[in-house]
Amino acid sequence: MLVMGIVLVCGMLAAAPPPLLHFECARTAGAIVVDGESDDKAWDNAEPITDFRLWETFERPTERTSVRFCYDDDYLYALFECDDPDIFTLYDSRDAYIWESDAVELFLKPDADNPIYYEFEVAPNNAVFDARMVNTGSGGFRRWAKWNCDVRTAVQVRGSINEWKDRDEGYTVEIAIPLAALSETIGDRPLRGQTWKFAAVRVDVSVTLDKEERSSTANVPGGDIHQKNGYFSLTFK
Repeated sequence: MLVMGIVLVCGMLAAAPPPLLHFECARTAGAIVVDGESDDKAWDNAEPITDFRLWETFERPTERTSVRFCYDDDYLYALFECDDPDIFTLYDSRDAYIWESDAVELFLKPDADNPIYYEFEVAPNNAVFDARMVNTGSGGFRRWAKWNCDVRTAVQVRGSINEWKDRDEGYTVEIAIPLAALSETIGDRPLRGQTWKFAAVRVDVSVTLDKEERSSTANVPGGDIHQKNGYFSLTFK
């Protein structure tokens, strides 16, 4: 009975998953130049999403991260802004293991009835990973990373890369994902009115941390970001 009581108390003290949130994605109010800067007027009307939570504990990560979205006829745009006192990256080639050092990631699941989903990653040195996944259990990196699309990315670094003795401010990543690359899941319908599932991810590896932090706009209690039932939702307006 004592053991059962301890189990019940521990279960009551365990942190409950925070709510899954819903956001709107506005159509661009003007042209976007993909240069890693947030000064295009189109970003003024895009709501910053700051609800990043650590994968295992749901707590707030040490450093601030935000992501904004907007779209036009041809692209979905994402803007990540990351505070980071120690900017660090290991790889500089396409489709490398970018998630092993500082990076931002974006997972998109456009159609609830279609098992295909997409993964995009960008490192502070503008190295890119993109993949088209055909369901969660169909094989990961080695099978699906061969898919490449004409994604456009740019990064602005406020500091230096791989200089651990100084203190950096952070980096900004701008991404333009061609809608044509997602046609098998979104068809030729206008985006307006569509609702997608998504997860924005931050990988933070730093000399200022006791251990690396992985945070996301998703509930990832088991550490598996590919489990899409914990994703947020995004409606195009």
